[in-house]
Amino acid sequence: MSNEAIDLAPTSTHVALHLLIAEDSPNDLALLLLELTRAGVRYSHTHVENKIQFEDALAAETFDAVISDYRLPGWNGIDALDAVRVRDSYLPFLLVTGILGDEAAVDCIKRGANDYILKDHLSRLPRALERALAERAMRREHSASQEALRVSELRNRDLILHSIYGILRAQADGTFIDTNPALLRILNVHSSDHQPGGVQDIFRFPEQYAQLMASCREFGQVHGAEAEWRRPDGGIIAVRLHLRLLSPPDPAGSVEVIVEDVTELRAMERQLRQSQKFEAVGQLAGGIAHDFNNVIGAILGWAELGLEAHGGDPQVAERFTRIREQADRAATLTRELLAFARRQVLQPRAVDLNTITSDIMGFLDKIIGKNIEVRLTTGTLEPIKADPAQIEHVLMNLCLHARDSMPNGGFLRIETETAELDDSFCRFYPYVSPGSYAVLSVADTGIGMDSETREHIFEPFFAEGEQGRSRGMALATVYGIVKQHGGFIHVYSEPGQGSLFRAYFPLAEHSNAAARAANSAAKSSGGIRGTETILLAEDHESIREMARHTLLGLGYRVLAASDGEEALRLCENETPDLAVLDVVMPKLSGPATAAALVRLFDRLPVVFTSGYSQENNEADGVAFVEHYLQKPYSPTALARLVREVLDRSRVASTAA
Repeated sequence: MSNEAIDLAPTSTHVALHLLIAEDSPNDLALLLLELTRAGVRYSHTHVENKIQFEDALAAETFDAVISDYRLPGWNGIDALDAVRVRDSYLPFLLVTGILGDEAAVDCIKRGANDYILKDHLSRLPRALERALAERAMRREHSASQEALRVSELRNRDLILHSIYGILRAQADGTFIDTNPALLRILNVHSSDHQPGGVQDIFRFPEQYAQLMASCREFGQVHGAEAEWRRPDGGIIAVRLHLRLLSPPDPAGSVEVIVEDVTELRAMERQLRQSQKFEAVGQLAGGIAHDFNNVIGAILGWAELGLEAHGGDPQVAERFTRIREQADRAATLTRELLAFARRQVLQPRAVDLNTITSDIMGFLDKIIGKNIEVRLTTGTLEPIKADPAQIEHVLMNLCLHARDSMPNGGFLRIETETAELDDSFCRFYPYVSPGSYAVLSVADTGIGMDSETREHIFEPFFAEGEQGRSRGMALATVYGIVKQHGGFIHVYSEPGQGSLFRAYFPLAEHSNAAARAANSAAKSSGGIRGTETILLAEDHESIREMARHTLLGLGYRVLAASDGEEALRLCENETPDLAVLDVVMPKLSGPATAAALVRLFDRLPVVFTSGYSQENNEADGVAFVEHYLQKPYSPTALARLVREVLDRSRVASTAA
């Protein structure tokens, strides 16, 4: 083995090359080096003559290229080529031979040789070496590009897989091309095998899909569009969409959609707008009432003085008396405005809500009317800190509203009970604080209200009903008093189904502390989880979504429907373990749905929910109710009852 270094002017390679040369003939080696020198190649070389030297050199040194004779003692150039390719697939390899047939030449190229040079044409060697080195540089650059592309694709894939936004690609006809896990979570499906057949199938309103696709094709992209989707389990969600028309190689007309679930955000915005509206109206009403009080005070004062000065003149005295009466009525209105604005002066103390309701019953009989039957049901309550006169005012106004809603008579039910509201309930009602509340319920069997009326029922002087008759400040005053006491009020009603008002008053502080401790203990228990399939039918979207989220979070599989007919359709290919049904629903009521379900699934347990009292529901024909949940219910109450009913059903099935 010999080593020789030659330092000549640099060529286009611009570097000194280190070459491994396998050649057993000294004369051929000299001719080979001469051609490289003539070409001005700067190089050093290691010369080997046999296989052992060749393998040792490969192991000990790093070379820029290998030049090998085809015929060597005990081995050949193909063996050398194989040894090189085992170590480095890109190292340039040039084969030098005296005579090489076409088949042998093709075989050498196939096995990885960069070129072959005949010994009588050694002048090709420098150019072949330069070309081989350039080819190696290109291969390395290509390999680096491929690796960078692979890493980039992995990063992009990781970005898409872990994105909190849903991403989908779909063909022009709506067929899904690809989806990411976030989109499957938004749709509440476990894998792409369970996703809907096409994008158009998840739009609640088909015209929204058609309009978005038309805009995307016209402008190439659509940003920030909002729509409502219907999940495969029946749940309704609000989504914000960003669409982009895809280019080839994707199929013509394909789109990419980025999806953001804004359901909870929109629900909170609606509640915030409602709260801000009442706050603004309250500020206006309070300001007017404050200034108006001064005017009324002056009128009352001057009327009193005028009456004293002209008391001897009957005609004048009568006029001053009428002025004073009207001023008194105006003063009453200002007090109601102050109550709505939550600016009246309260005199709170610990009071028993049951005592207040019982004391007022005798007075109600005189103003309600003989054609309305009044019933009172009281529960065990802790004291609340309130102004008793104002609580009486709340109850009286609610009862008068119920009376006016039943011109032909009916039933008026007053109930009191305790409700425990936890953090999961308060997430859906941001204005509510967790804790224990005393609940005052007033239910009637009157004409009821539609959704638009319910939305505005607590606004001052809102005109209710077909006749447009204003309720004045009565319910607005109720709203203001309840809010000023730190509580809140809900109304449940459907046209022709009567109404239920539930006013929540926080218990005294010591009671709330105990309730929070009890709630914490309840949360720590893991005995309310499950994996069964629950059919949930509820026409009120917010309540349905709250219940569905609660049950999904506990591990249950949920089939959500907005009415009884949809609930039955969901059960065509599914077998529920329990049905949770609202009593009053459009198209098909809860009892009718339950009857149909029991015919399909023998011994299927059913839980009824309603904003009305259980007694009221029995009067309406739901007498077979075994499991009943009063609205508004907390997620904890729902979870406990569902688990309890499922466990009872399993025990009963085992015993049978």
